[in-house]
Amino acid sequence: MPEGYTLESLRRRLDEILDGLQHPPLGAATALAEECGEVAKLVLDHHAYGAPLDSNALGGELVDVMVCLCEIASQHGIDLDAAVSSKLEDLAGRAPKWREELGRALSKARGDGHG
Repeated sequence: MPEGYTLESLRRRLDEILDGLQHPPLGAATALAEECGEVAKLVLDHHAYGAPLDSNALGGELVDVMVCLCEIASQHGIDLDAAVSSKLEDLAGRAPKWREELGRALSKARGDGHG
């Protein structure tokens, strides 16, 4: 993100740039699913089928997902900074249990030998 941006300021800037071009709510959700599919396709092609990873394309698709998330947040009055702060606090409280319960299995799945 450009220096000085927050998620909320990014959301507001996208509102300005895309003024009049927003999807209706169901269209925004569908666009999010489409963009997530494009991210998944790039990752699948690289990790499952050995295609070279195009980091620029992957970065672009990840930002497209972020744009869709910002659009949905705008449509529903969500303050992304507050939502992220709340979620991080929640995850910090839950992660130790997950680490205990899932750490070995995830380590094994990654093949990193840690855990």
